[in-house]
Amino acid sequence: TPGSNCAASTLPCRRFEVLALWYVLVTLGSFLVAAAVFAFRMQASMQRDGQRSAETALERYRGALESGGTDALQSMFDCSPSPRPSLALRLTDERDIELFGVSSDEASRRAAVGSPDQGALAMGPLEWHVARAEVSQKRLLSLALHDEPADRLWRELRETSWIIFVLGLGLAILGALFITRRTLRPVTDLARATQRIVESGDLGLRVPMRPSSDELAQLTQLFNRMLAKNEGLVKTMRESLDYVAHDLRTPLTRLRAGAELALRGDRAPPDAPDDVARERDALAEVIEESDRVLAMLTTLTDIVEAEAGAMRLDKHTEDLGTIAREAVDLYDFVAKDAGVSVVTHLGSDAKIVADRRRIAQACANLIDNAIKYTPSGGRVEVSVLTDGAWAVLRIADTGIGIGTEDRGRVWERLFRADRSRGERGLGLGLSLVKAVIEAHGGKVGLKSEVGAGSTFKVRLLRVPS
Repeated sequence: TPGSNCAASTLPCRRFEVLALWYVLVTLGSFLVAAAVFAFRMQASMQRDGQRSAETALERYRGALESGGTDALQSMFDCSPSPRPSLALRLTDERDIELFGVSSDEASRRAAVGSPDQGALAMGPLEWHVARAEVSQKRLLSLALHDEPADRLWRELRETSWIIFVLGLGLAILGALFITRRTLRPVTDLARATQRIVESGDLGLRVPMRPSSDELAQLTQLFNRMLAKNEGLVKTMRESLDYVAHDLRTPLTRLRAGAELALRGDRAPPDAPDDVARERDALAEVIEESDRVLAMLTTLTDIVEAEAGAMRLDKHTEDLGTIAREAVDLYDFVAKDAGVSVVTHLGSDAKIVADRRRIAQACANLIDNAIKYTPSGGRVEVSVLTDGAWAVLRIADTGIGIGTEDRGRVWERLFRADRSRGERGLGLGLSLVKAVIEAHGGKVGLKSEVGAGSTFKVRLLRVPS
Protein backbone atom coordinates (compact mmCIF):
# COMPACT_ATOMS: atom_id res chain seq x y z
CA THR A 1 0.00 0.00 0.00
CA PRO A 2 1.14 3.59 -0.39
CA GLY A 3 1.30 3.98 3.36
CA SER A 4 3.72 1.10 3.76
CA ASN A 5 5.92 2.51 1.02
CA CYS A 6 6.10 5.83 2.83
CA ALA A 7 6.83 4.05 6.09
CA ALA A 8 9.88 2.39 4.52
CA SER A 9 11.37 5.71 3.42
CA THR A 10 10.09 9.24 3.06
CA LEU A 11 12.20 9.86 -0.06
CA PRO A 12 10.43 7.27 -2.30
CA CYS A 13 7.09 8.51 -0.96
CA ARG A 14 7.87 12.09 -1.94
CA ARG A 15 9.13 10.97 -5.32
CA PHE A 16 5.93 8.98 -5.72
CA GLU A 17 3.75 12.01 -5.00
CA VAL A 18 5.77 14.31 -7.28
CA LEU A 19 5.75 11.85 -10.17
CA ALA A 20 2.04 11.20 -9.75
CA LEU A 21 1.32 14.95 -9.75
CA TRP A 22 3.45 15.51 -12.84
CA TYR A 23 1.77 12.64 -14.62
CA VAL A 24 -1.68 14.06 -13.88
CA LEU A 25 -0.66 17.57 -14.95
CA VAL A 26 0.94 16.37 -18.18
CA THR A 27 -2.02 14.13 -18.99
CA LEU A 28 -4.60 16.85 -18.31
CA GLY A 29 -2.52 19.47 -20.10
CA SER A 30 -2.27 17.23 -23.15
CA PHE A 31 -6.01 16.58 -23.01
CA LEU A 32 -6.84 20.28 -22.74
CA VAL A 33 -4.57 21.18 -25.64
CA ALA A 34 -6.08 18.43 -27.78
CA ALA A 35 -9.61 19.49 -26.77
CA ALA A 36 -8.86 23.15 -27.54
CA VAL A 37 -7.48 22.28 -30.97
CA PHE A 38 -10.47 20.03 -31.67
CA ALA A 39 -12.95 22.69 -30.51
CA PHE A 40 -11.28 25.40 -32.58
CA ARG A 41 -11.31 23.28 -35.72
CA MET A 42 -14.89 22.13 -35.07
CA GLN A 43 -16.09 25.70 -34.52
CA ALA A 44 -14.36 26.90 -37.68
CA SER A 45 -15.92 24.04 -39.63
CA MET A 46 -19.38 24.77 -38.23
CA GLN A 47 -19.01 28.47 -39.02
CA ARG A 48 -18.05 27.68 -42.59
CA ASP A 49 -21.00 25.31 -42.97
CA GLY A 50 -23.42 27.82 -41.37
CA GLN A 51 -22.15 30.63 -43.56
CA ARG A 52 -22.46 28.44 -46.62
CA SER A 53 -26.05 27.59 -45.66
CA ALA A 54 -26.85 31.29 -45.23
CA GLU A 55 -25.37 32.15 -48.62
CA THR A 56 -27.24 29.28 -50.28
CA ALA A 57 -30.54 30.42 -48.73
CA LEU A 58 -29.79 34.00 -49.79
CA GLU A 59 -29.37 32.89 -53.41
CA ARG A 60 -32.78 31.21 -53.35
CA TYR A 61 -34.47 34.29 -51.89
CA ARG A 62 -32.61 36.53 -54.34
CA GLY A 63 -33.90 34.45 -57.26
CA ALA A 64 -37.43 34.72 -55.94
CA LEU A 65 -37.05 38.49 -55.52
CA GLU A 66 -35.69 38.99 -59.02
CA SER A 67 -38.45 36.90 -60.57
CA GLY A 68 -41.50 37.86 -58.51
CA GLY A 69 -40.62 40.85 -56.40
CA THR A 70 -41.30 41.25 -52.69
CA ASP A 71 -44.55 39.28 -52.93
CA ALA A 72 -42.62 36.25 -54.11
CA LEU A 73 -40.12 36.89 -51.36
CA GLN A 74 -42.89 36.97 -48.72
CA SER A 75 -44.54 33.90 -50.19
CA MET A 76 -41.31 31.94 -50.13
CA PHE A 77 -40.64 33.02 -46.54
CA ASP A 78 -44.13 31.96 -45.46
CA CYS A 79 -43.65 28.56 -47.12
CA SER A 80 -40.51 27.79 -45.07
CA PRO A 81 -40.58 24.25 -43.62
CA SER A 82 -41.76 23.80 -40.03
CA PRO A 83 -40.28 24.27 -37.60
CA ARG A 84 -39.08 27.45 -39.20
CA PRO A 85 -35.43 28.29 -38.48
CA SER A 86 -34.51 31.64 -36.97
CA LEU A 87 -34.41 33.68 -40.13
CA ALA A 88 -34.67 37.33 -41.12
CA LEU A 89 -34.82 39.02 -44.54
CA ARG A 90 -34.26 42.71 -45.15
CA LEU A 91 -34.33 44.67 -48.41
CA THR A 92 -32.81 48.17 -48.40
CA ASP A 93 -32.08 50.83 -50.97
CA GLU A 94 -28.78 52.54 -51.55
CA ARG A 95 -29.41 54.92 -48.59
CA ASP A 96 -30.04 51.95 -46.26
CA ILE A 97 -33.74 52.67 -46.05
CA GLU A 98 -35.63 49.47 -45.48
CA LEU A 99 -37.97 48.62 -48.35
CA PHE A 100 -38.98 45.19 -47.12
CA GLY A 101 -38.40 43.21 -43.96
CA VAL A 102 -39.60 39.96 -42.52
CA SER A 103 -38.29 37.80 -39.67
CA SER A 104 -39.22 34.73 -37.70
CA ASP A 105 -38.40 36.44 -34.38
CA GLU A 106 -37.05 39.66 -32.96
CA ALA A 107 -33.55 38.27 -32.37
CA SER A 108 -33.05 37.33 -35.99
CA ARG A 109 -34.32 40.77 -37.06
CA ARG A 110 -31.81 42.51 -34.79
CA ALA A 111 -29.11 40.30 -36.28
CA ALA A 112 -30.08 41.29 -39.81
CA VAL A 113 -30.18 44.99 -38.90
CA GLY A 114 -27.18 45.09 -36.53
CA SER A 115 -24.52 43.41 -38.67
CA PRO A 116 -22.79 45.85 -40.97
CA ASP A 117 -20.77 43.18 -42.76
CA GLN A 118 -21.21 39.71 -44.10
CA GLY A 119 -20.14 36.83 -41.85
CA ALA A 120 -20.78 35.39 -38.40
CA LEU A 121 -22.42 37.59 -35.75
CA ALA A 122 -22.56 36.63 -32.07
CA MET A 123 -25.43 38.06 -30.03
CA GLY A 124 -25.69 36.73 -26.52
CA PRO A 125 -25.38 32.94 -26.37
CA LEU A 126 -26.52 32.57 -30.04
CA GLU A 127 -24.67 33.07 -33.28
CA TRP A 128 -26.11 34.20 -36.64
CA HIS A 129 -24.71 33.90 -40.09
CA VAL A 130 -25.31 37.04 -42.14
CA ALA A 131 -25.18 37.09 -45.95
CA ARG A 132 -25.73 40.04 -48.29
CA ALA A 133 -26.15 40.41 -52.05
CA GLU A 134 -26.90 43.29 -54.38
CA VAL A 135 -30.04 43.00 -56.47
CA SER A 136 -31.55 45.17 -59.24
CA GLN A 137 -32.14 48.92 -58.83
CA LYS A 138 -29.10 49.22 -56.48
CA ARG A 139 -30.93 47.48 -53.70
CA LEU A 140 -29.30 45.26 -51.04
CA LEU A 141 -30.82 42.00 -49.81
CA SER A 142 -29.65 40.85 -46.37
CA LEU A 143 -30.29 37.48 -44.71
CA ALA A 144 -29.60 36.53 -41.07
CA LEU A 145 -29.79 32.81 -40.30
CA HIS A 146 -29.33 31.04 -37.01
CA ASP A 147 -28.17 27.45 -37.57
CA GLU A 148 -30.04 25.75 -34.72
CA PRO A 149 -28.80 22.18 -35.46
CA ALA A 150 -25.21 23.41 -35.37
CA ASP A 151 -25.85 25.30 -32.14
CA ARG A 152 -27.48 22.24 -30.60
CA LEU A 153 -24.54 20.10 -31.74
CA TRP A 154 -22.13 22.59 -30.23
CA ARG A 155 -23.92 22.48 -26.86
CA GLU A 156 -23.93 18.69 -26.87
CA LEU A 157 -20.25 18.72 -27.78
CA ARG A 158 -19.44 20.97 -24.81
CA GLU A 159 -21.42 18.74 -22.46
CA THR A 160 -19.69 15.66 -23.83
CA SER A 161 -16.31 17.36 -23.44
CA TRP A 162 -16.99 17.99 -19.76
CA ILE A 163 -17.94 14.35 -19.27
CA ILE A 164 -14.78 13.25 -21.07
CA PHE A 165 -12.74 15.71 -19.01
CA VAL A 166 -14.04 14.28 -15.72
CA LEU A 167 -13.47 10.71 -16.91
CA GLY A 168 -10.02 11.67 -18.20
CA LEU A 169 -9.15 13.24 -14.86
CA GLY A 170 -10.10 10.04 -13.05
CA LEU A 171 -8.20 7.86 -15.50
CA ALA A 172 -5.18 10.18 -15.29
CA ILE A 173 -5.12 9.90 -11.49
CA LEU A 174 -5.48 6.10 -11.62
CA GLY A 175 -2.84 5.88 -14.33
CA ALA A 176 -0.50 8.09 -12.33
CA LEU A 177 -0.92 5.94 -9.25
CA PHE A 178 -0.35 2.73 -11.20
CA ILE A 179 2.59 3.86 -13.31
CA THR A 180 4.46 5.76 -10.61
CA ARG A 181 4.02 2.93 -8.11
CA ARG A 182 5.24 0.44 -10.67
CA THR A 183 8.14 2.71 -11.62
CA LEU A 184 9.18 3.51 -8.06
CA ARG A 185 8.79 -0.02 -6.72
CA PRO A 186 12.48 -0.87 -7.38
CA VAL A 187 13.51 2.36 -5.64
CA THR A 188 11.31 1.47 -2.69
CA ASP A 189 12.87 -2.01 -2.62
CA LEU A 190 16.30 -0.38 -2.56
CA ALA A 191 15.27 1.83 0.36
CA ARG A 192 13.84 -1.14 2.27
CA ALA A 193 16.92 -3.28 1.64
CA THR A 194 19.20 -0.44 2.76
CA GLN A 195 17.12 0.07 5.89
CA ARG A 196 17.22 -3.66 6.71
CA ILE A 197 20.99 -3.73 6.20
CA VAL A 198 21.47 -0.68 8.44
CA GLU A 199 19.23 -2.12 11.14
CA SER A 200 20.48 -5.72 11.05
CA GLY A 201 24.06 -5.27 9.79
CA ASP A 202 23.56 -8.27 7.50
CA LEU A 203 25.45 -7.54 4.26
CA GLY A 204 24.15 -10.79 2.79
CA LEU A 205 20.75 -9.21 2.11
CA ARG A 206 19.91 -8.40 -1.51
CA VAL A 207 17.26 -6.40 -3.33
CA PRO A 208 14.81 -8.73 -5.14
CA MET A 209 15.33 -8.65 -8.90
CA ARG A 210 12.31 -8.16 -11.17
CA PRO A 211 11.88 -9.55 -14.70
CA SER A 212 12.74 -6.33 -16.48
CA SER A 213 15.63 -4.79 -18.42
CA ASP A 214 14.99 -1.08 -17.87
CA GLU A 215 17.27 1.40 -16.13
CA LEU A 216 15.80 0.74 -12.69
CA ALA A 217 16.40 -3.00 -13.08
CA GLN A 218 20.01 -2.21 -14.01
CA LEU A 219 20.24 0.04 -10.93
CA THR A 220 18.99 -2.83 -8.75
CA GLN A 221 21.55 -5.17 -10.31
CA LEU A 222 24.38 -2.68 -9.74
CA PHE A 223 23.23 -2.12 -6.16
CA ASN A 224 23.29 -5.88 -5.51
CA ARG A 225 26.76 -6.09 -7.04
CA MET A 226 27.89 -3.26 -4.79
CA LEU A 227 26.48 -5.10 -1.76
CA ALA A 228 28.27 -8.28 -2.82
CA LYS A 229 31.54 -6.38 -3.23
CA ASN A 230 31.14 -4.69 0.16
CA GLU A 231 30.35 -8.04 1.72
CA GLY A 232 33.52 -9.46 0.19
CA LEU A 233 35.58 -6.51 1.41
CA VAL A 234 34.22 -6.82 4.94
CA LYS A 235 34.86 -10.58 4.88
CA THR A 236 38.41 -9.99 3.69
CA MET A 237 38.92 -7.36 6.39
CA ARG A 238 37.70 -9.76 9.06
CA GLU A 239 39.97 -12.51 7.76
CA SER A 240 42.86 -10.04 7.64
CA LEU A 241 42.22 -9.08 11.25
CA ASP A 242 42.16 -12.77 12.17
CA TYR A 243 45.45 -13.32 10.38
CA VAL A 244 46.95 -10.23 12.05
CA ALA A 245 45.83 -11.47 15.46
CA HIS A 246 47.22 -14.93 14.70
CA ASP A 247 50.54 -13.72 13.31
CA LEU A 248 51.10 -11.13 16.04
CA ARG A 249 50.28 -13.55 18.85
CA THR A 250 53.52 -15.51 18.41
CA PRO A 251 55.98 -12.57 18.34
CA LEU A 252 54.19 -10.86 21.23
CA THR A 253 54.35 -14.09 23.27
CA ARG A 254 58.06 -14.35 22.54
CA LEU A 255 58.50 -10.70 23.52
CA ARG A 256 56.82 -11.39 26.84
CA ALA A 257 58.85 -14.55 27.46
CA GLY A 258 62.12 -12.79 26.62
CA ALA A 259 61.27 -9.90 28.91
CA GLU A 260 60.39 -12.28 31.77
CA LEU A 261 63.64 -14.16 31.25
CA ALA A 262 65.62 -10.93 31.35
CA LEU A 263 63.80 -9.87 34.52
CA ARG A 264 64.57 -13.15 36.21
CA GLY A 265 68.22 -12.58 35.35
CA ASP A 266 68.26 -9.45 37.56
CA ARG A 267 68.12 -11.69 40.62
CA ALA A 268 71.08 -13.83 39.50
CA PRO A 269 74.57 -13.36 41.04
CA PRO A 270 76.81 -10.97 39.09
CA ASP A 271 79.40 -13.70 38.58
CA ALA A 272 77.01 -16.09 36.81
CA PRO A 273 78.07 -15.99 33.12
CA ASP A 274 75.38 -18.43 31.98
CA ASP A 275 72.64 -16.15 33.30
CA VAL A 276 74.21 -13.18 31.54
CA ALA A 277 74.27 -15.13 28.29
CA ARG A 278 70.62 -16.08 28.73
CA GLU A 279 69.75 -12.44 29.36
CA ARG A 280 71.54 -11.38 26.22
CA ASP A 281 69.79 -14.09 24.20
CA ALA A 282 66.42 -13.08 25.65
CA LEU A 283 66.98 -9.41 24.83
CA ALA A 284 68.18 -10.33 21.34
CA GLU A 285 64.98 -12.33 20.83
CA VAL A 286 62.96 -9.34 22.07
CA ILE A 287 64.67 -7.13 19.49
CA GLU A 288 64.15 -9.70 16.73
CA GLU A 289 60.46 -10.12 17.44
CA SER A 290 60.04 -6.34 17.78
CA ASP A 291 61.60 -5.94 14.34
CA ARG A 292 59.23 -8.59 13.01
CA VAL A 293 56.15 -6.77 14.35
CA LEU A 294 57.50 -3.44 13.09
CA ALA A 295 58.15 -4.93 9.64
CA MET A 296 54.60 -6.26 9.48
CA LEU A 297 53.07 -2.91 10.39
CA THR A 298 55.40 -1.03 7.99
CA THR A 299 54.53 -3.37 5.13
CA LEU A 300 50.82 -3.04 5.83
CA THR A 301 51.18 0.75 5.77
CA ASP A 302 53.06 0.60 2.46
CA ILE A 303 50.34 -1.59 0.90
CA VAL A 304 47.57 0.73 2.06
CA GLU A 305 49.41 3.80 0.72
CA ALA A 306 50.05 2.13 -2.64
CA GLU A 307 46.46 0.97 -3.04
CA ALA A 308 45.19 4.45 -2.11
CA GLY A 309 47.56 6.11 -4.60
CA ALA A 310 49.38 7.94 -1.79
CA MET A 311 52.71 6.12 -1.98
CA ARG A 312 55.57 8.52 -2.64
CA LEU A 313 57.65 7.32 -5.58
CA ASP A 314 61.06 8.75 -6.42
CA LYS A 315 61.02 7.88 -10.11
CA HIS A 316 64.03 7.84 -12.39
CA THR A 317 65.04 5.97 -15.52
CA GLU A 318 66.35 2.59 -14.35
CA ASP A 319 67.43 -0.68 -15.94
CA LEU A 320 65.17 -3.53 -14.86
CA GLY A 321 67.87 -6.13 -15.60
CA THR A 322 70.32 -4.41 -13.24
CA ILE A 323 67.71 -4.24 -10.46
CA ALA A 324 66.90 -7.93 -10.91
CA ARG A 325 70.62 -8.88 -10.88
CA GLU A 326 71.16 -7.03 -7.59
CA ALA A 327 68.16 -8.81 -6.06
CA VAL A 328 69.51 -12.20 -7.23
CA ASP A 329 72.94 -11.41 -5.74
CA LEU A 330 71.26 -10.45 -2.48
CA TYR A 331 69.60 -13.89 -2.21
CA ASP A 332 72.54 -15.92 -3.54
CA PHE A 333 73.54 -17.12 -0.09
CA VAL A 334 69.93 -17.90 0.86
CA ALA A 335 69.50 -19.99 -2.31
CA LYS A 336 72.71 -21.93 -1.75
CA ASP A 337 71.75 -22.58 1.86
CA ALA A 338 68.37 -23.95 0.69
CA GLY A 339 69.97 -26.08 -2.05
CA VAL A 340 68.17 -24.17 -4.82
CA SER A 341 69.94 -23.13 -8.00
CA VAL A 342 69.14 -19.68 -9.42
CA VAL A 343 69.50 -19.18 -13.18
CA THR A 344 69.31 -15.72 -14.76
CA HIS A 345 68.52 -14.52 -18.27
CA LEU A 346 68.75 -10.76 -17.99
CA GLY A 347 68.30 -9.05 -21.33
CA SER A 348 69.31 -5.51 -22.14
CA ASP A 349 67.29 -2.46 -23.17
CA ALA A 350 64.69 -2.96 -20.44
CA LYS A 351 64.67 0.64 -19.30
CA ILE A 352 61.83 1.77 -17.06
CA VAL A 353 60.83 4.92 -15.18
CA ALA A 354 60.38 3.78 -11.60
CA ASP A 355 61.32 4.11 -7.95
CA ARG A 356 64.42 1.90 -7.80
CA ARG A 357 64.01 1.03 -4.13
CA ARG A 358 60.37 -0.03 -4.51
CA ILE A 359 60.97 -2.11 -7.65
CA ALA A 360 63.97 -3.75 -6.00
CA GLN A 361 61.78 -4.55 -3.00
CA ALA A 362 59.18 -6.17 -5.27
CA CYS A 363 61.87 -8.23 -7.09
CA ALA A 364 63.36 -9.34 -3.79
CA ASN A 365 59.97 -10.44 -2.47
CA LEU A 366 59.27 -12.53 -5.58
CA ILE A 367 62.73 -14.16 -5.52
CA ASP A 368 62.47 -14.82 -1.79
CA ASN A 369 59.03 -16.34 -2.30
CA ALA A 370 60.31 -18.59 -5.11
CA ILE A 371 63.30 -19.84 -3.10
CA LYS A 372 61.23 -20.34 0.05
CA TYR A 373 58.70 -22.67 -1.61
CA THR A 374 61.12 -24.58 -3.84
CA PRO A 375 62.50 -27.76 -2.25
CA SER A 376 66.20 -28.58 -2.16
CA GLY A 377 67.51 -29.51 -5.58
CA GLY A 378 64.97 -27.31 -7.28
CA ARG A 379 65.50 -24.44 -9.69
CA VAL A 380 64.51 -20.76 -9.87
CA GLU A 381 64.79 -18.90 -13.16
CA VAL A 382 64.89 -15.09 -13.23
CA SER A 383 64.44 -13.50 -16.67
CA VAL A 384 64.18 -9.93 -17.93
CA LEU A 385 62.94 -9.35 -21.49
CA THR A 386 61.02 -6.87 -23.57
CA ASP A 387 57.58 -7.32 -25.10
CA GLY A 388 56.59 -4.37 -27.26
CA ALA A 389 55.98 -1.41 -24.96
CA TRP A 390 56.57 -3.53 -21.85
CA ALA A 391 59.62 -4.53 -19.86
CA VAL A 392 58.92 -7.97 -18.41
CA LEU A 393 60.33 -9.57 -15.27
CA ARG A 394 59.67 -13.34 -15.19
CA ILE A 395 60.41 -15.48 -12.13
CA ALA A 396 59.68 -19.19 -12.50
CA ASP A 397 60.34 -21.94 -9.94
CA THR A 398 59.94 -25.70 -9.65
CA GLY A 399 58.41 -25.47 -6.20
CA ILE A 400 55.26 -26.80 -4.55
CA GLY A 401 52.91 -24.66 -6.65
CA ILE A 402 49.62 -23.05 -5.67
CA GLY A 403 46.22 -24.74 -5.70
CA THR A 404 43.37 -23.52 -7.87
CA GLU A 405 41.31 -22.48 -4.84
CA ASP A 406 44.17 -20.31 -3.49
CA ARG A 407 45.49 -18.89 -6.78
CA GLY A 408 43.15 -15.89 -6.79
CA ARG A 409 43.75 -15.07 -3.13
CA VAL A 410 47.56 -15.02 -2.96
CA TRP A 411 47.46 -11.26 -3.53
CA GLU A 412 45.30 -10.65 -0.46
CA ARG A 413 46.87 -9.16 2.62
CA LEU A 414 48.00 -11.68 5.24
CA PHE A 415 46.63 -14.61 3.24
CA ARG A 416 48.71 -17.77 3.50
CA ALA A 417 47.70 -21.00 1.83
CA ASP A 418 47.52 -24.14 3.94
CA ARG A 419 50.58 -25.57 2.14
CA SER A 420 52.67 -22.54 3.16
CA ARG A 421 51.63 -22.23 6.81
CA GLY A 422 54.75 -24.07 7.96
CA GLU A 423 57.03 -21.47 6.39
CA ARG A 424 58.08 -18.42 8.35
CA GLY A 425 56.68 -15.20 6.88
CA LEU A 426 54.20 -12.35 7.21
CA GLY A 427 51.84 -13.23 4.37
CA LEU A 428 52.28 -9.71 2.96
CA GLY A 429 55.01 -10.15 0.34
CA LEU A 430 52.81 -10.76 -2.70
CA SER A 431 50.30 -8.13 -1.59
CA LEU A 432 53.11 -5.58 -1.46
CA VAL A 433 54.40 -6.68 -4.89
CA LYS A 434 50.99 -6.19 -6.49
CA ALA A 435 50.45 -2.82 -4.80
CA VAL A 436 53.89 -1.48 -5.80
CA ILE A 437 53.70 -2.67 -9.41
CA GLU A 438 50.20 -1.25 -9.91
CA ALA A 439 51.31 2.02 -8.30
CA HIS A 440 53.86 2.20 -11.16
CA GLY A 441 51.11 1.57 -13.74
CA GLY A 442 52.24 -2.01 -14.32
CA LYS A 443 50.67 -5.44 -14.17
CA VAL A 444 51.49 -8.65 -12.35
CA GLY A 445 50.26 -12.13 -13.20
CA LEU A 446 50.58 -15.71 -11.96
CA LYS A 447 50.53 -19.16 -13.51
CA SER A 448 50.88 -22.10 -11.18
CA GLU A 449 50.29 -25.82 -10.92
CA VAL A 450 50.47 -27.89 -7.75
CA GLY A 451 53.68 -29.91 -7.72
CA ALA A 452 55.03 -28.29 -10.91
CA GLY A 453 55.91 -24.81 -9.64
CA SER A 454 54.80 -21.22 -10.20
CA THR A 455 55.62 -18.45 -12.66
CA PHE A 456 55.21 -14.79 -11.73
CA LYS A 457 55.32 -12.24 -14.52
CA VAL A 458 55.68 -8.50 -13.89
CA ARG A 459 55.04 -5.98 -16.70
CA LEU A 460 56.23 -2.37 -16.48
CA LEU A 461 56.07 0.28 -19.19
CA ARG A 462 59.37 0.45 -21.05
CA VAL A 463 61.16 3.66 -21.98
CA PRO A 464 61.33 3.82 -25.80
CA SER A 465 64.88 3.39 -27.04
